[in-house]
Amino acid sequence: MVIIYICIFFLGASLASFLNATTYRVDNKYKYPDIIKSGSHCENCKHMLTWWELFPILGYIFIKGKCTSCKNKINIYYPISEFVLGSIFLFLYINNIPWYYWIITLLLFVFSYHDIKYKAIPKDMVHIFLGICILFFLFFSLNIQNIYTPLVVSVVLLAMNIVKKSFGMGDILILLGLGILLYYEKYLVMFWIGIILALLYSLIWIAIKKIDMKKAKVPMIPFFTLSFVISVVYGEEIFKFLLKYLSIW
Repeated sequence: MVIIYICIFFLGASLASFLNATTYRVDNKYKYPDIIKSGSHCENCKHMLTWWELFPILGYIFIKGKCTSCKNKINIYYPISEFVLGSIFLFLYINNIPWYYWIITLLLFVFSYHDIKYKAIPKDMVHIFLGICILFFLFFSLNIQNIYTPLVVSVVLLAMNIVKKSFGMGDILILLGLGILLYYEKYLVMFWIGIILALLYSLIWIAIKKIDMKKAKVPMIPFFTLSFVISVVYGEEIFKFLLKYLSIW
């Protein structure tokens, strides 16, 4: 069993490494077939990386976070993202979560990369994501009640944007897509956990960097990704606990 867990973890970590490399190449206008066949290299000196340098997480540790050729520091985002996706895959596997949620998680991982780096998500990718969510809804859920809550939340967020822009259109459409795949209890838990995590992050960031709160731009998708994974597994339990806790008061 332990060996299976290790394999599942490194499957997620390896997919994170692959998606990071592929997204980087797309952003830097690599052409087919170079986008797939081109070997990974140092972004600074173009040193071709060996297999052990590319090994998820451990490779970063082996080379102490620096290119073995030019000693340029490697962005710590890569090993952290590999660890996070590996942990998420293991978490989903242990809890027997259906495979289509794994696909959604991979797409959210790619969106998180764009949101962290650019504070924006490509429009075409968002539309594809929404289409995939609708297909999964039709084939695996088809619970019409799932549609009401995310629609209401989307309308409220759009209305809020008229007064003051708080959410990007991409964020709203992604939340809508996630919402139709979840029961309303899980969706509400996902939404508020994501908001709370993003708020905590922004407060910590403001305290450390000593910047104006109005200038603090928070990438929302990474936090909604984490809250989505938590809610898929524990959303109903958290919702029932909160109802019970609030009823005491």
